[in-house]
Amino acid sequence: MPKRSLEARIYAIYETLTPAEKRLAEVLLQFQMDLPSYTAGELAEKAHVSKATAARLIRTLGYKTYPDAKRQIREDQHWGSPRAGLADANEPAPAKLSIATTMQMDLNNIRATAEGLPEKTLEEASKAIIAAKRVWIMGLRSGYGLAHQAAHYLTLMKSDVHVIPTGGASYSHEIASITKGDVLLVIAFRRRPRLLPTILKEARAAGAVTILITDLSAAESAKAAEHVLRCHCQSPSPFNSFVAALTIINYLAWSVATGMGDDSLKRYERIDWLVKRLDDVSTPQTKGGPV
Repeated sequence: MPKRSLEARIYAIYETLTPAEKRLAEVLLQFQMDLPSYTAGELAEKAHVSKATAARLIRTLGYKTYPDAKRQIREDQHWGSPRAGLADANEPAPAKLSIATTMQMDLNNIRATAEGLPEKTLEEASKAIIAAKRVWIMGLRSGYGLAHQAAHYLTLMKSDVHVIPTGGASYSHEIASITKGDVLLVIAFRRRPRLLPTILKEARAAGAVTILITDLSAAESAKAAEHVLRCHCQSPSPFNSFVAALTIINYLAWSVATGMGDDSLKRYERIDWLVKRLDDVSTPQTKGGPV
């Protein structure tokens, strides 16, 4: 029977790890496809942990040695698939799943994500959006819906927010419109399109600040982005969970609104005033009450 992937092993025990072991586990996930290029000592240094901690975690994950773990990565058949986030990617998903199990897993994802996000990175990302002349938002594959959610929030506060691609426009036309002083916010998870690092590099070359919301496995795209916000996406089903990403979007929206102060409030009040006059929606104030 095939062995469990590195990602599945880490997710299965993540909540039981010490803070130092969690840091190393996240480094292992981030560099899992390049593991053959690194020694155990180099990865330990990246996570700011001791070699003893690295050796202990490797054994806890069920590998005899670090070279054994590297061989497993090369043989891994599940990398990139939503199945990689399962507690055991080689076992079928449970026939019946309780709402309590789903909720607990989502709470674990949010907690682990929040613990792993540097406060400085969150602050710099928020400040960049506040100061941006224009905000461009790109959601790739499973990030598409989240991009529109982020745009919905940010347009309440800023007047120049665009979702890429718009209509039938090509990437080239819209990336060409990104200039110095803009922000490009990209939301992309496992199985990211190969063109993503190029898009991020072109946006940075144009003078824009780039922010990437992604999962722990991002490698080349993470190197190309200026600010990287990584999410835990583990799920008890074959589908990734994106509640942690939504939590980051909520945080950024609140942070931007607070940072913009009166400017944000004035735009929000203007939109609220126009909703009552232009949008045919039900509210408690309408005749007959809400629909």
